[in-house]
Amino acid sequence: MPSPGNELQIGIIITTVILLLLVAFILFLVVVFRDRQKKARAHLEKELINAQMEIQEQTLKTISQEIHDNIGQVLSLAKLNLNTFSIHPDEKVQLKLNDTKELVGKAITDLRNISRGMHGDKITDIGLQQAIENELRILENSGQYNTELEVVGEEYKLDPKKEIVVFRMVQEALQNSIKHAKAKSIHVKLENSENKYIVSITDNGIGFNKESLQSSQTGIGLKNMQNRAAVINGVFFINTEPGHGTAIQIALNK
Repeated sequence: MPSPGNELQIGIIITTVILLLLVAFILFLVVVFRDRQKKARAHLEKELINAQMEIQEQTLKTISQEIHDNIGQVLSLAKLNLNTFSIHPDEKVQLKLNDTKELVGKAITDLRNISRGMHGDKITDIGLQQAIENELRILENSGQYNTELEVVGEEYKLDPKKEIVVFRMVQEALQNSIKHAKAKSIHVKLENSENKYIVSITDNGIGFNKESLQSSQTGIGLKNMQNRAAVINGVFFINTEPGHGTAIQIALNK
């Protein structure tokens, strides 16, 4: 028979093992809880971003419709009225009249392009590549910017929702290039590789220090792009430094 001393040692060992197992089990529960909490928080954030995006899309759709139905119609009527004027004997007056017709016509074209860029359904109808071409054309027509669209590989059709999200990210990047980076030259590249689809936006602007952004407007815009990329399971990259322009990349797995 084991001595009382041995029984005590065995009891201590068993108790220690049980306590260790209990501690391990508690730690396991804590890890599982934190993991589930993290996943739940990520899911909630994703749902909130989705809701914000849906509200934004509906707002843009309403504005697009308003431009098309009201402002566009008024300008079209104004152009029609201008066309009813007979040729004026004064050459200077006639030149001004012709210039006015051209300006109104240009305004109608630009508004239609802007309207298309706001309306999500129209973006998916014409495709991402054509939608980006329209945005760059609007910048070119202003006479203040040089733009270029480079397409590598065959045109690739994304899922409609992803297409809209990527296009909104491109719009955000273009606005940042104009408003904050003060860029004059913007290059957009669409690359369709075997297993990835990559959209790159590069400008020759003033660049910036990423660490100093935080709550600034540019920082908010970049955070929006990061959030949008996460929603469609994409990856968002940015490379910039003061005085050396900015390069943004959105990569999606096929």
